[in-house]
This record gives sequence, structure tokens and C-alpha cells, in this order.
Amino acid sequence: MHIKWMLINFVLLAVITGPAWALSGARLLGQSSSGQTALFNLGIHDGVKEGDYAVIVKEIRSLENRDLRLVPVAKARNVKINTGNSVWILYKVFDAELLVKGQKYLILSESSMLSGRRDPRFGRISVVTAKDKAAFEVQSNLADDKDRIAKLKTQYPEIETLHEKEVRQADDGVLVDVEGWSKFKDNRYRTALYKSPHQDDFRRQLRLSTFEKLVTAYLRKVNNPGFNYDAFYDEQMKTSFSNEFRKRSNFSTEYESFLSIQSQKAVADAKLYRSLLEKGESWSEDFSDEELRSVLSEVSVLQEKDRRKYVVANPNRYTTFLAYGMTFDDAQTEKDAGYRRDGRYSIELDFEAIPVIKHEILQRFTVNATYRNNKTAFESENYNSSLDEHSFSLGVNWYPLFASYAIESPVIFLGTYIRSGWANVKAPSAGEESNYTLLALPGVRAGMRYNFKNNVGLRLSASLETLQLDRYEQSTLGSILPDQASVPEGKMNFAIAYSF
Repeated sequence: MHIKWMLINFVLLAVITGPAWALSGARLLGQSSSGQTALFNLGIHDGVKEGDYAVIVKEIRSLENRDLRLVPVAKARNVKINTGNSVWILYKVFDAELLVKGQKYLILSESSMLSGRRDPRFGRISVVTAKDKAAFEVQSNLADDKDRIAKLKTQYPEIETLHEKEVRQADDGVLVDVEGWSKFKDNRYRTALYKSPHQDDFRRQLRLSTFEKLVTAYLRKVNNPGFNYDAFYDEQMKTSFSNEFRKRSNFSTEYESFLSIQSQKAVADAKLYRSLLEKGESWSEDFSDEELRSVLSEVSVLQEKDRRKYVVANPNRYTTFLAYGMTFDDAQTEKDAGYRRDGRYSIELDFEAIPVIKHEILQRFTVNATYRNNKTAFESENYNSSLDEHSFSLGVNWYPLFASYAIESPVIFLGTYIRSGWANVKAPSAGEESNYTLLALPGVRAGMRYNFKNNVGLRLSASLETLQLDRYEQSTLGSILPDQASVPEGKMNFAIAYSF
């Protein structure tokens, strides 16, 4: 007995779901030269009815990828059906290039989408009134004369509305015919002013409207970027002990409630932004001072959120600096009163890059390369000597608190580098000159950056290095200038930055 009922249930299930299976794989067998008529392999046994309206949809991704998206191709109506195929008139084609012979399509037909729904029932009434009062009488009739009791509303004020007006009737709707009085001699008779459509025609229009709404809602949901099949199937999953109850309850978790609130807030924020853009500079004319203060505060918060999202999504990876440096110490001697160099400064071009972007740890490290023109001085055998340097450096920086692209935040960094170049050294009091190669290994620096919204920034830093000089050319023999020298140098550097 138990096996018998299982077989009966299986047969019923196959009969009910058969059309749905067939509709999921309709193949285009052919198309007319005009492109307005199409032949699909859907027949009578696939649940299609003659005269059906349908929307032909193209699957643009595989269902196995869990991210299926559907594109409407055309609106169609069935004009002929056989056991194995059917002919459809494509009365509105959205994209003719998607109609390719031999490919599969999903046909969302009227009979399948509205299966199980009963046709709406309508009543019909006739409103007979004077021609000049027709609009008022029809409105009063459709509103069930709710305004007639309110003629004395000044004497009977409304204190509180407990619920909206409810109308219960057997019909789903009412079709209204409007007739007026005409007079001929002493006789009065009714003459038609407006005739509602026939019930069958109106029912057909309403059915097609409902069908299009269902298809639109389905396509909008499936094509929503936030829609995920895994989450959708998880919500519909049944319990292991029974196939009649959902595994999950209808109550939302705290996290789901939080996401819902955030989504609603995002919609409200978008409406606020849209209203500001539409009204232009006059958007605030309807606000009081208190309301305007509140709205400006909210707009400021929204701008900060958008700015943070933009910075995270599109960080500036490269930065150029133009720096001016001043020397801390003075290595010149007071014994050489004939010459002393007071203008000791440097001009530096710096290029910095983030090798690995959007990584929580690695994005804190940057590499940089510089060119420097440095003018300084030092003492050699009681003579002051000027040093004009041209050098290049290569280094690494570490930003411990924020990434280097953080906007409107104090960004602290530590770094190290090596420098190499050449220098010209002159001792004016002794009348001597020599050329040197230059090497600094290593140099250290520390400082702070501040980036503005317009990609411009400022940088203040301090550096410490020892310049190792090795002479390769001299002007006289027995020069007082050394063959080798070590010149310690500390600098305070101020730079203007541009990030991109």
C-alpha cells in the first residue's frame, strides 16, 4: 500500500513539474527572414497553450557557476502549436543579435507563470446622474460615499484614525458605466455617457499586466548584483527530518537586522543626495536653521563615508615630492676667517611608489628614488671647504600607523636609504679644488606626511647620513684637501607632494 502511494505521488509530481522542466530548455529551431517569427521546440505536452503571451529570456552564464543572469530578448505570442514545436510572433524584440538558431532560451509563458491563479471576478454598476455631475457622482460611488457623512465634519472632528477604510465584497473589482438623464417632451430616459470595457477584455488586460509584473520582478531579483543563489537556496532549505518545514526560522538574526537597517539607510542617503543634485544651490531654502544644521551634519558624514570608500577602492599609488633641505650642524672652522659658506641647502626630487597595494601589512612599505643637488661645507686642515654635490639615492619607507595614501590624517614614516654620486670641493682660502666620488651607506630618516583631498600633500622630515668622499681628481699636488673624508650631515627637509 505504501509503495502504491509513492508511485501515485511520483506520477503526480512528474505531471506537475514536467512543463517547468521543458520550459527551462527551449531551443530555437528557426526564424523567419524578417526576424518577427520564431520556431521553438515547445509543444502541447510542454505546458504551452495556443495564444499564450511569453517573454523569451537568454541565459548569459552557466547555472553551475551560481551567478546566473538572465537577459530578456523579446516579447512573443504563440500563434500555432503542435505536439513537438510551436510558432511565436515576436512583436517586440529587445536584442535581435541574441536570437541565434540552435541556442537554448528560457520562455516565461503566461500559462506557466500564472498557473494556479484564478481569474479575477468583476461586478458592474451603472451610475445615472446629470451630465455636469458625472465626475463627482462616479468618484463618490467608487469611494462608497465616504464623504457624505463628512459634510458636517466641522461639528464632528476626527480625533484619531485607528485604521484605513476597509471594503469587503465578493468581487475583485467593479466596472462602472456612467449614464445621464435626457428629456424628450415630458419623458425622461437614460443615455450612455461612458461604457466600461467588457468583463472578458478587462480580465484579459489585467491578466497580462499581472504576468508582466511577475516577469519583471523575477528578472530584477535574479539580475540584482547582490542576489546570490547560495544564500537564496540556504533560506529555502528544509529540515532533515521533514520536507515541509524550513530549516531556518522566519525570524531575522541580529546581523541580518543590522544589514537591513544599513541597506535602508543607504537608500535614504541616496535620496538625500539626489534631492540636493536636482535642486542645485536652492536645495536648502525650505529648511529652518536647525533642520539645515542637521542636514549639513548628515551630508558631511556621507561625504566622509564616500571619501573613505573611494580612497580604499582607488588609492594613490605613486607620489612625487619637491623638497627643500636645511643643514642642522655646521662643520666649518672659525680659524679660516677668509671664507665661510653661509648658504647651505639642498634641492631634492623624490619619487615614491607602493609595490604591493591593498594588503594590510605590505601596503605600509614604500620604495623611493631621489635626485639631490646639495650645497654644504666642511673643514679640512683648518681651511673651510665648500662641497657641491649631485647624487641619487634608493630607499625604503615604513608607515606604521596609516598607509601612505591616507587622506587628511597625520601619516608618520621611518626610512633608510643609500646614496651615491659625485661632488666638487673647493678651498677658496688655499686656492685648491678637487673632485670626489660620494657614497652614503646607510642614511636614516623619519617624518610625517599629510595628504589633502585634491591629491596635493606636505611632508616634513629629518635625515641623518655620513658622506664618504673618495678623491679621483685634484688641481695641485700636495693639496690640503684630503684624499678621503667623512662628512656627517643632518638635515631638516620640507616637501610639497602630488599623489596619483
